[in-house]
Amino acid sequence: NGLDYTPEQIVVSSGAKSSLYHSICAIVDEGDEVILPSPFWLTYPELIKLAGGVCVYVSAGKENGYKITAKELEEAITDKTKCFILNSPNNPTGAVYSEEEIKALAKVCEEKGIYVIADEIYEKLVYAGEKHYSIAKVSDYMKEHTIIVNGMSKTYSMTGWRIGYIAAP
Repeated sequence: NGLDYTPEQIVVSSGAKSSLYHSICAIVDEGDEVILPSPFWLTYPELIKLAGGVCVYVSAGKENGYKITAKELEEAITDKTKCFILNSPNNPTGAVYSEEEIKALAKVCEEKGIYVIADEIYEKLVYAGEKHYSIAKVSDYMKEHTIIVNGMSKTYSMTGWRIGYIAAP
């Protein structure tokens, strides 16, 4: 994804789901809000709840290509917001945020001082001219406030091997 990390900034786990859970637990405390575009992968809310977090759902409807806008993200942020989970390409919709859309979302995150958990497990499975763009590439600030979650199960068809990882500061 065009980002450089040191070995100390990589954590290998027993699958991307494990990486997601550990990432959420690392930054979400009891009562913290986590913004989650909907529709979403069914595991996200359960992991957030296990960490004591509160899900804040933002509808990503058909009219917007199943993506939320920077304005919708900003409107969902409160004093209790800790992070935003960005899944692009998205499971279950397949929606891919453009570079411009990612930059607009990043601007809001920077202005509001919230973290991003970027689930990029489908980054190599894009079609029809779409391109994956990692929110961590937007700026030094975003790289320092983004936890990238990825794994081997999708891109490399290694579901049984249960190898996931995070890249983070």
